[in-house]
Amino acid sequence: MKTANFDGGRLLFLVMWLNLVPQTDSCPAKCVCFSEPRPTVACQQQGLFSVPTEIPVRSQRIFLQSNKLTVVKSTSFSSCRNLTVLWLYSNNISYIEAGAFYGLEKLEELDIGDNGNLRTISPTAFKGLTKLHTLHLHRCGLSELPVGVFKGMFSLQYLYLQDNNILLLHDDTFVDLANLTYLYLHNNKIKIVTDNMFRGLINLDRLLLHENRVFYVQPRAFSDLGKLKSLFLFFNNLTVLSGEVMDPLASLQYLRLNGNQWICDCRAKTLWDWFKRFKGSSSELECEVPEFLAGKDLKRLKSDDLEGCVEMPQIQTSLFNAKTQSGKFHSTENPMGETIPRCCLGDNDKSSILSGKSRQITNNPLKEKENMSKTKYKDPERTKNETQNKQNDGPLGTLSNNLDESLENPNPDLESSTPSNKKKKKCSKKPKSDTQCNKSQATALQGPYILFIPMIWISLAMS
Repeated sequence: MKTANFDGGRLLFLVMWLNLVPQTDSCPAKCVCFSEPRPTVACQQQGLFSVPTEIPVRSQRIFLQSNKLTVVKSTSFSSCRNLTVLWLYSNNISYIEAGAFYGLEKLEELDIGDNGNLRTISPTAFKGLTKLHTLHLHRCGLSELPVGVFKGMFSLQYLYLQDNNILLLHDDTFVDLANLTYLYLHNNKIKIVTDNMFRGLINLDRLLLHENRVFYVQPRAFSDLGKLKSLFLFFNNLTVLSGEVMDPLASLQYLRLNGNQWICDCRAKTLWDWFKRFKGSSSELECEVPEFLAGKDLKRLKSDDLEGCVEMPQIQTSLFNAKTQSGKFHSTENPMGETIPRCCLGDNDKSSILSGKSRQITNNPLKEKENMSKTKYKDPERTKNETQNKQNDGPLGTLSNNLDESLENPNPDLESSTPSNKKKKKCSKKPKSDTQCNKSQATALQGPYILFIPMIWISLAMS
């Protein structure tokens, strides 16, 4: 009887000992497994081409970075329900199967960065990761993010999307990320910051948008960013930024806007006013035009320096070339809307080229003759350069490669009525006062140009 009790006690002790001692015998080949501080499987830099199949079920951390993984399957981590940290960065992953992370409800950190062949992400790739607080997607070659990809990720605090090829972000991409504090979007190819791009980011603390191609920020783009403390927009293609855009940034402390080509005329007045109220730290905003203000800091100018408007063909050309390196604009609409004062538009600009509206003809036949002569397109290369140098409805003067067809195929009647030996009127760089611009604008008439051709011929005969 005593022997039976002794054997039973030893068996109980053995069972308890097995439960307490770390199990290392099921550790995958080429990996190292340990229990402290948390059950961990470390398989980094082992030349693995696939995720090991014998990962212990109780693992909480898995390190698979710097291997040669190409696919993350839906079954790769399906048994690891206790997983909190998963590192997959610096592999050759090009495809993540649907449901690859499904069931990992305890996952807090996921790093898929530095997988340059990934390029696309499934809209449901992160479904169910409600406790994830850090997500790395940097250097993945991503050109866009699918609608709803971050849906339900209410705990996310840090999102790394830098060093990709992102051209645009859909409205409400981050609408569920109310707890997001850091958003890294630098070194992408974003051109326009739209009104609803950052909607829902009510607790965002840091927004890095530098080294993109941003040339326009819509008026309500930062309306939800009342707690933002750091905003980096340096080294973009900005020339104008309105004070209305900046007004919601009540908590802003650090602002970097250097490396842009600022137009220091009437269009900069609202931003200049905003800086008078801003108490934080800011980089310099070096003026590009007009010439007499070139190199000066916009913030330090006087109010009188910002009167009138200037034409800046040299900026338009350089920015146009920068924009078209990555492709065409997707629309012929003017993204600037009505944010630019019409007093800052040249006389040859009332045609609203980007908005696709019909040409407007002035009641000055000689002036109209000169304007019409600018529409001749006999030399395609010369035409492209002239088009780039035209002053447009937006502050940049950048044109799309898919402009209104009427520009590429001018009306034959219009071309035949234009004297070929008439020299173009040179653009004046002298600032125009608001009164002069308004007076010029008041002379514009609506109606098809065909009604004014006889008047033009009369003026030509008189000259």
